[in-house]
Amino acid sequence: MNKNIVIAIFLLAVFNSSMANAGTTFTDKLEDKYFSVLDGWVDRGGRVNEYQSAVLETCGKLVMVTASASEAVAFTTIQREEFNFRVDVCAKITVNRSHHQSEFDDPKLIQAICGDNKVILFEKLCRRSNLP
Repeated sequence: MNKNIVIAIFLLAVFNSSMANAGTTFTDKLEDKYFSVLDGWVDRGGRVNEYQSAVLETCGKLVMVTASASEAVAFTTIQREEFNFRVDVCAKITVNRSHHQSEFDDPKLIQAICGDNKVILFEKLCRRSNLP
């Protein structure tokens, strides 16, 4: 199973780099699609019965799509905790858009996620959520 994931990630990276010359990359299109799923969930009022499929699964896909090739391989093997952390942050920020999460009342936490962090996905989520 892990071997197949590694091969798929490698092929995606090669395919993506070959499409980069044509403008929008395949990865960009996937990222847009996954953000649209999250936006749709928020627009529908953040239905709890859709949380697993619309938010958690989509955040997992976004984490993988926005990761570098080496990060993506590591997430499937030795860095599962980091993968889970990023999925959790993505889910929390998304849920906060429709259901207030008290963690985001803390400016230090927002700074750690949105300001000081080097994870590109977090920056995009923060902008989408209008977090400073």
